[in-house]
Amino acid sequence: MKEVWDEIRPKGQKVPWHKLIWFPMHIPKHCLIVWMALQDRLQTRDRLQRMGISTDTACVNCNLSHETRNHLFSECSLAVFLWNSVLTLNGMNPTNLSWEETVATASTSWKGKSLITFILKIAWSAFIYTIWQERNQRIFQHRSRSAEILLTEIIDAVRFCLRGKNINRLDSTNLNLCNAWGL
Repeated sequence: MKEVWDEIRPKGQKVPWHKLIWFPMHIPKHCLIVWMALQDRLQTRDRLQRMGISTDTACVNCNLSHETRNHLFSECSLAVFLWNSVLTLNGMNPTNLSWEETVATASTSWKGKSLITFILKIAWSAFIYTIWQERNQRIFQHRSRSAEILLTEIIDAVRFCLRGKNINRLDSTNLNLCNAWGL
């Protein structure tokens, strides 16, 4: 079966961001949303309008701009707060990167098996999933959660993935990360 699959499946070059989705400790339910975001296949309001399906293009998370993938995950005030909070928990400085810059930086920098790399990958996947989930709840269920609750969901995802893992707490960087994330 494996040989047949290898013969019939389309083979292409790996995209530079594939390890941002598929890595040890990834959360399977987050992978599809992250893949769709990276491929720009999410049905954001701007895309729906271009297809003639929707007339309202406002971002439901901030109501300050048109909802595009780039806005939703890197420009929206909710996204900026959440991602900068994740960076702060990691002892990193907040950034003001575009979607493309974030993906490029993550693809080239988040490599190896260090604790910070795993935390960044898990948190970024949880961040994308949480933003998309919140957007859909606001549109379809007319429910919204605070930014603090959403941040707690991201933190919980990181804790869940790293629960029971053997972490070298003698390393001061790892110890600081464990304390910041409650591991």
